[in-house]
Amino acid sequence: MSTILLVDDVELFLELERSHLEGRGYGIATATSGEQALARLEDVRPDLVLLDLYMPDMNGDEVCRRIRSHPEWRQLPVVMVTAAGKPAEIRKCLDAGCDDYITKPVNRQDLLEKVQRLLGKVRRRTAERRPFAIQVEVSAGGRDFTSYARDVSRNGIYIRSSSALAVNTAVELQLQFPEGRELKFMGRVKRVEPGEDGADGGMGIYFILPDDTARAELDRLISQGEKRDEAPREGGSLEQQLAFMGREKARLEKDNRRLAARVDELEAENREFAEHIVQIEEINSNLSNLYITSSRLHSVLDRRKVLEIIKEIVINFVGAERFAILTLDREQQQLVCETGEGVDVEGFEPVPPGEGRLGQVFQNKKVYLRTGPLSSPGEESEAPLAVVPLAIGDQVLGLLVIYDLFAQKDRLEEIDHQLFSMLGEHAATALFSATLHEETERKRDTYKGFMDLLLK
Repeated sequence: MSTILLVDDVELFLELERSHLEGRGYGIATATSGEQALARLEDVRPDLVLLDLYMPDMNGDEVCRRIRSHPEWRQLPVVMVTAAGKPAEIRKCLDAGCDDYITKPVNRQDLLEKVQRLLGKVRRRTAERRPFAIQVEVSAGGRDFTSYARDVSRNGIYIRSSSALAVNTAVELQLQFPEGRELKFMGRVKRVEPGEDGADGGMGIYFILPDDTARAELDRLISQGEKRDEAPREGGSLEQQLAFMGREKARLEKDNRRLAARVDELEAENREFAEHIVQIEEINSNLSNLYITSSRLHSVLDRRKVLEIIKEIVINFVGAERFAILTLDREQQQLVCETGEGVDVEGFEPVPPGEGRLGQVFQNKKVYLRTGPLSSPGEESEAPLAVVPLAIGDQVLGLLVIYDLFAQKDRLEEIDHQLFSMLGEHAATALFSATLHEETERKRDTYKGFMDLLLK
């Protein structure tokens, strides 16, 4: 049985990773810091490490470097995990020597596929491959050169090149299409084939975390493949053959147009079906995440701890980089910022109910999501991406205001609305329970003090 070492300073996220992997035949061990992870290698002897990038004592990239520098653990598969999905963060992980990279909130299916691939549970080349000759610009370790692709799949690309790179080298690829379009990827060299008899060799490169746009373009390339010319038919005398070929050409052209239209329809249907499958998987993943988070939320009655857990959830499961949690000040009848990430909590202006977007969401009790692209040109930095009422029934206790997400989404979808709504309900319930508990404890202490005075 393969053993996986989970390393994260957030206990809640360790619980989620464990829930994704338990029951799949893996042994699970955990560490809550980089130092602890390194100390546990000899004891646990893991077959794979799932390593958070940002931790208090030692960041994951430094942990990965130390693992790679140790002769015994040099080949140990390492998957880096972080809430950031920016190119600079990906390069940081690849330069440290990780084998793959995954972002928070973690998609269960993506995690399982990466773990299975690195543990050898699936063959390396399971994805459909298509021959595709296209120019590729390659950058690696300060070297830049031009090559050409031989074939491509959703997981990787094979390029012909006399400039062979070492296995596990991190690379940046830019595919150059004849019409001028460009497609960029980051990847890692997985196999190298030397050239023979003067012919160029080649390299198989595994894609690291292609975004949704890149995946969609890959699917389109794979579904179309290369276009090839049709050979003419033969038969009969020359005169008959010419007449027949003319008629046959017209018929075939008509059939080709009809078949091409049908292929386009089928591709559209397949894409729609695939999107439904992805949505179902995302819903299942969100429900699993929500179950873990709600269990944690409702396990404590300390209001300060509840707010800290909500922060962990918003960072690790929603993927928010900058946000504020506002609660209602009953005496002043205004919303005040109680905590957040990347915002000035003390300097946050109070919000009267009904005023501005935040006050309106508080009043109408409906989730607000920005429509259209999230990075609109000229968009004010303080304009929220999402405003989520923390509501129990008709009572609104506060708001979750999200200003920036880590670089993973182009736009917010209906599934985000569902996730935010459910999160708002659970957060509100936990806050209400903790607040009620604290008020009850204060009253109990007051009553006890009063009774102690009477009995003296």
